[in-house]
Amino acid sequence: MLKHFFKMKYDVYLLYFLLLFLEFFVFSLLHLSLEIWLYFLFVSISIIVIYTIISYFRFIKKHKELENIDVFIHSLKSNHLIEEDYIHIIDKLVSDLKEIKRYDYNKYNDMIEYYTIWVHQIKTPISALKLIIQTENDNRMMVELLKIEQYVNMVLQYLRLDHIHNDLSFQYYSLDKMVSEVLKKQVSFFSLSKISLNYHIEDINILTDEKWCSFVIEQILSNAIKYTKKGSIEIYNDKEKLYIKDTGIGIRSEDLPRVFEKGFTGYNGRMDKKASGIGLYLTKQILDLLGNTMTIESSLDKGTAVCIDFYKEKTVLE
Repeated sequence: MLKHFFKMKYDVYLLYFLLLFLEFFVFSLLHLSLEIWLYFLFVSISIIVIYTIISYFRFIKKHKELENIDVFIHSLKSNHLIEEDYIHIIDKLVSDLKEIKRYDYNKYNDMIEYYTIWVHQIKTPISALKLIIQTENDNRMMVELLKIEQYVNMVLQYLRLDHIHNDLSFQYYSLDKMVSEVLKKQVSFFSLSKISLNYHIEDINILTDEKWCSFVIEQILSNAIKYTKKGSIEIYNDKEKLYIKDTGIGIRSEDLPRVFEKGFTGYNGRMDKKASGIGLYLTKQILDLLGNTMTIESSLDKGTAVCIDFYKEKTVLE
């Protein structure tokens, strides 16, 4: 802090030392006694020390005010014309910033409102198509329709992510029942694929939000199905840990540290050319808000294992 203070006041101290040198030069020309010169030196040093102490405390005070910009703006006072100019500039910048924030906030809310309405509207023809396809018993069309529905739900959950706290409702739910309900939606995928399902869950109750947790499980299972052309998917638990393992194409080791980044698709995404890089990012964000953790282990061409840990300290729900 002292370094910054002296750097700001270097011109004052430079002038002081020049005057001190001039004082010494004049006293030498006048052949004044050493006692008189020492007296003036003492007075000069006392003045500069007092000035330094007062200026330094003012410097510290101003620095603390600047750290809290809101307090600083309301306490601005001009001591001279230049400071007054700076205050006018700051006022203009603050006013412009508030206007930009207000515009962005309104634009963001309009976008959220539009897409939320759109998602709910698109669900109506999807439901109608489901009934038609079920009547004709066309599994292939049903699978494609289910993919559309999943993508629509992903958009809706993504839009709601910023306000998830208002939507959370923690209760104890059966893990077996929750996973089974998700699997029912994926029956058509399994019936058309060469993938076998190994399911063995020892049922326990977990503390979570059923809607958001089910969405996370569905996203992970969808990825397992998407990237497994043949082989098997295994779903099991070890107490509060839920495992979803597949024998799919796997993930490259250099891509693993980045799979939860927004928009990151990695080698598989570039090969597939359809990946959005949103699914795993979204699941990670939701699990963080639910207080759960997710880990991924994978080997290229050998498969991927995802583990969701639902463990929480014992909590009393009111």
